[in-house]
Amino acid sequence: MKEITWYFPSTLEEVPELLKKEGVFAHGGGTALLRSNLARVEGLIDLKALPLNFCRDSEGVIEIGAGCTYSQTTEVLQKIDSHNILIPALSGAASTPLRNRITLGGSIAFFPVWSDLMGPLLALEAEVTLIGSNKGSFPLVEYLKKREIRNRSLITGISFKKRELNSYYFRQSRTRFDYSAFSISILVNKIASLPESLCASSSPSAYTSLSASRIEEAVIVIVGCRNKFTRLSSLEDSLKSCSPADLQPKDIAGSLEVEFAAKKNYSPDYLKHLAAVELERGLKAVLRS
Repeated sequence: MKEITWYFPSTLEEVPELLKKEGVFAHGGGTALLRSNLARVEGLIDLKALPLNFCRDSEGVIEIGAGCTYSQTTEVLQKIDSHNILIPALSGAASTPLRNRITLGGSIAFFPVWSDLMGPLLALEAEVTLIGSNKGSFPLVEYLKKREIRNRSLITGISFKKRELNSYYFRQSRTRFDYSAFSISILVNKIASLPESLCASSSPSAYTSLSASRIEEAVIVIVGCRNKFTRLSSLEDSLKSCSPADLQPKDIAGSLEVEFAAKKNYSPDYLKHLAAVELERGLKAVLRS
């Protein structure tokens, strides 16, 4: 039986040299290892003694340690940023025992396609702090797209600006505990009123209360698509100054910059249709809030 060497650093300064060892990986919650090929693992770096468990509001910037679990994160965010989109996303992820084990750093590094963490973090335009071959802070989207940044580096923290945003999070799954087929994260800033002359007079009565509103700025991220994740930049631009009374699923579907692969019980076209419907619902929900 193969022996795996364990390393127990007590300071962050010890970690970079350990990361240089071939076949040596960081171990936080350990949940990703259950789905990994352990044959390639020669050693594990135990992160428990390192100062990676913090969550704080530092002059308008939320900073979260990579060692924080989903449960720890939601508990602290309830106190310092109670409307943050991460709270509903992480509260509904996995099961209670797993939420008590899964760490933010490991979940970002592993990034399963069903992730409930990555959509909200991408929408929040988060940054990750690294040590190792690449030391410093990097935009999360850059970290995900560039393998050379991730190579032999350890995430120590995640940060994003604290902003007053209306948010909506949705995960498509057959059951609450099932892996999601895709998730949608929506953030919008404060809603301003359109001049009365510009409001659609022929809007359906159900939308009357929404017809005088517009979206000043929107951020929309879908996780679980063919490219793993995408930000719907063109749709965001088209929604500026748009009245929610005019939003229709077929119109949104036509402008979606996203494609899906077939999944169990879902065809690509059906997934795209579901995404369009939920986008409409989500946008109307954040405009009402």
